[in-house]
Amino acid sequence: MDILLVNPSQTNIYGSGVRPPYPPLGLLYLGAVLLKEGYSVEIVDLDVDFSAVTDFIKYVKGYQPQVIGFTTVTPGYNSAVILADAIKAIFNPFIIFGGPHSSAMPEEVIKNRCVDGVIIGEGEGTIVEFMKHFKNGEIVPVDGMIIKKGNVFFRRQKRNFIENLDELPFPSWSLLKHPMKYSPPDALRIPVATILTSRGCPYRCTFCQAPGIWGRKIRRRSIENVISEIKFLKERYKIREIHIADDDFTHDKEWTMNFLSEVRKKLTGMKFFFMNGLRIDNVDKEILEDMKMTGFVNVGFGIESGSQRILNRIKKGLTINEIKKKFSLAKKMGFKTWGFFILGLPGETLSSIKKTVNFSLSLDPDFAKYFYLVPYPGTVVYNEFLKEGYLTTKDFSRYGIYTEPVYEFPELSKTEIRTEFIRAYLKFYLRPQKILKILIKIRTVTEFRLNFRAIIFLLRKIIHIA
Repeated sequence: MDILLVNPSQTNIYGSGVRPPYPPLGLLYLGAVLLKEGYSVEIVDLDVDFSAVTDFIKYVKGYQPQVIGFTTVTPGYNSAVILADAIKAIFNPFIIFGGPHSSAMPEEVIKNRCVDGVIIGEGEGTIVEFMKHFKNGEIVPVDGMIIKKGNVFFRRQKRNFIENLDELPFPSWSLLKHPMKYSPPDALRIPVATILTSRGCPYRCTFCQAPGIWGRKIRRRSIENVISEIKFLKERYKIREIHIADDDFTHDKEWTMNFLSEVRKKLTGMKFFFMNGLRIDNVDKEILEDMKMTGFVNVGFGIESGSQRILNRIKKGLTINEIKKKFSLAKKMGFKTWGFFILGLPGETLSSIKKTVNFSLSLDPDFAKYFYLVPYPGTVVYNEFLKEGYLTTKDFSRYGIYTEPVYEFPELSKTEIRTEFIRAYLKFYLRPQKILKILIKIRTVTEFRLNFRAIIFLLRKIIHIA
């Protein structure tokens, strides 16, 4: 029984040419559980494995798997549908959609003629149970999935989350056709691997899509299990840097401190980076000291806004004073700091955007990243914007963080948001003192490479948007 798992092109997310090349970790987990069950599995990451869609279609035509699964983030959803339609025109595999977008809009996704099933939320248990029936010639609805038979849809109840994440095999890096092609622009040392140490986030940020997949309860892997995976990646793929993809890595202080202690004992020299940043209210001096002792160089924080009114509106659960205090602490302790900010949040005005940009200047992280708000389906923000008529398009291919805003408010146009976005980057990075600081801190060839890549990445974003 042959199964193909596909990560469609992601260039719409970041704008053409600026996609950070992280591997499709969700597909690697699905591939691992399917391999464990004895199936023949292949993974295709379109942006890495094929230079043209026509080459991918030829590959699928020659392979002819019985089941094809597409992971879907919102801006890549249209691309997945186009590919699935093209495949269905050649032969008739059972096509399953999953991932954040499909989980948020399963009833809409299943209506596509090319889609036979939709997995909702966490997918490992669902795909394994479904395949046990499918390999015997039965198409049976299972918990956590919608399937289609003719024009009739069948949906079972929501599947329970996997409580013991240690039961999952490590992600199947062996299924990546070009594993060494993944190297994020902010990597200090390559090769790089991404890992998850937990799933779930208890917070209620109105713009976040993650709880729709992982839920609000944090489920932790054991420290031993995480250390074993990192050791495996180091030995098999010579990985030198780990990027942690957790939504809230430091939520459990005791686990965090114990993990850092084990890293010092067993993973000397390994570098770490937090892809999604850290909750600034979940770090303190003790954690930061331990991170410093363990060899962590970078810390990033999701600040989002410099307006307390906006922070309250999006239910971030932070105060401006707390942000100032913790950010200052991280800088004093010698960390290279990153600040992440979102422009165009609900209730935003030109004044509040300027307040956010000025706040970022006052915090003065080593690097600032500004993003448009993207109202992803399944979020409170999406439902609000839909109800109020703020959305300017429902073309999901345009729902990328570096494309252009897909909404506007009565008091704030998308042109104004785009203009302030470009100004934010220019205002932050073109300060003489900022340029001087960056140059002074470059002490190695690696640091020069990192800063050069970051500048190129930034210029591409600005050019694409302008």
